[in-house]
Formats: sequence, C-alpha cells, structure tokens
Amino acid sequence: MTTTGQRLSAQDWDAWYTTGWPAVVTGKEAEAFHRTVKPHSGMTAVDLACGNGKWTRQLAAWGVRVSGYDFSAEALRQAESTSRRDVPSYARWDIDAEPIPPDLKPDSLDLVTCRHALPFLEHARVLTDVGRWLTPSGTFYALVRVTDDQGSDEPPAGGSGAAQNDTGLKPFQRGFTKAQFAGLGTGWAHRTTYRLSTRTAALVLRGYGNPGFETMAISPEPQGRNGRCSGRRDPRGTPSNRSTESNC
Repeated sequence: MTTTGQRLSAQDWDAWYTTGWPAVVTGKEAEAFHRTVKPHSGMTAVDLACGNGKWTRQLAAWGVRVSGYDFSAEALRQAESTSRRDVPSYARWDIDAEPIPPDLKPDSLDLVTCRHALPFLEHARVLTDVGRWLTPSGTFYALVRVTDDQGSDEPPAGGSGAAQNDTGLKPFQRGFTKAQFAGLGTGWAHRTTYRLSTRTAALVLRGYGNPGFETMAISPEPQGRNGRCSGRRDPRGTPSNRSTESNC
C-alpha cells in the first residue's frame, strides 16, 4: 500500500501553513484519545508530521515527553514559536525521503501519533517502522479522513498536486476510502477505531508483530441512553482474532 495521491513538497506545505487552515485539536478528539490511550506523565512519544505542533503541545500538557517531526519549515517555525523552554521539542524530517533519525531506536517509544498525515506517506512502511520503535506495550494513534468514495491508490490521470485525489478530497485534505482504512493495521494484535465526525476516524494500534494477542476492532457509535458504551462481538471472529464493535 502506497500513498493515496501525488507527493506534496515541503514548499506546498509551507504555503498551506501560511495561508491555509491547518487542522485543530478538538475537545472531542482529546477526550476520546485520553479515554482510549490513557496518556500520562513519563511516557515517551513522537508526533509524526506534527505540523504547527498543536497536538504535540496537547501531549506535552498531559505530561508526555514528546518530540515532533515535520518537513515544512513554516510549520516548524510556528510550532517552535509557541514552545516553552524547548518543550515540546521539534525537528525537521522528511519521513518518506530521508533516513530515520538516530533518536528513533527500536523499543524506545511508548506512543507514536500521526494526525491527518498517513494518506500522504508511504503508510505501510511507516507502520512497520513505528512497530519497531514502540515498546511491547506501546501504542500508535492516527487520525485520518475517511470517505465513501471508491478509487485506486493512484491519483487521476493527468492530475497534479493541486488536483483532487482519488478519495474526492482536496489535496491538503487527503484521506482513505473505507476499504483502504479497513486495511490499516495488518500485523498488529490490537486494532481500535472510532469516528470523530462523518469524515474523520481515529485508529489505535497495539502489539505489533504479536499474533498471540486478541485482535479488537472497535467502532464507536452514539452513546446509549445510559451514556455508557455498549459493545457486541463480531460473530465472524475467532478466539484469537475477534472483532468487537462498541457504541461509545
């Protein structure tokens, strides 16, 4: 699985962060993440494609020791301008084109996050690298746009970076089709998903390369009358590879 469209340059993203509308961190996302991932003081994390650092700063506010990586100079300038005493820390890295930074060692991270960036990256390779960086109990979190539109992994013929990609979203709002999104997480033991809006979904992965764990796929829906989550097992699952849907 490759990217879902043509590569955007660092200059494209510089222009976006100067004149565009980068994604914000909503209270709904923060609350759902905190409930699902349970970030806490002392955790070590990396925020891939951190942009202007809004999510990186949210992780730091929870006490997480976090570093943000991006290849847009303008995004990093904005991120660093709001840091206090170099917390969080930021560094430039072109994830698809440059070697992995030496700080990203196997079994060194408790948490890796990547918001709205997976469709722009060679995501199969990124997920493999992330799995190696995480400790056995580590967690990967991604926020992505998901569309009902059908399409291939390639951009439309004759398209450019400014054209709409195969999922029907604008170039800086690239996403996955439902089928592409469902394919994310192969090789991971635990897979949790939940919707934050009609077009935005969260993906939480744990247990890379450990088939002995129970596989969980959770798709939160509106809360029940009592305000609590109610779940149901997917009858197609097996004891070692089961899928659960939860209303939460």
